[in-house]
Amino acid sequence: MAAAVQESARIPDEYLLSLKFLFGSSATQALDLVDRQSITLIASPSGRRVYQRSLTRLVSNS
Repeated sequence: MAAAVQESARIPDEYLLSLKFLFGSSATQALDLVDRQSITLIASPSGRRVYQRSLTRLVSNS
């Protein structure tokens, strides 16, 4: 799956349907965060990797 996505920068519909079937609405919400580039990869020197939601601050105009 990763190779198909990296080559085209697009996730095939059958993969999206599988994700939605497995994870329900959480998959849609997670993919929305990815689309908005709100996910950051954190890698430790030991090689461990974790993906974290980037924090955004809402500013009020009042």
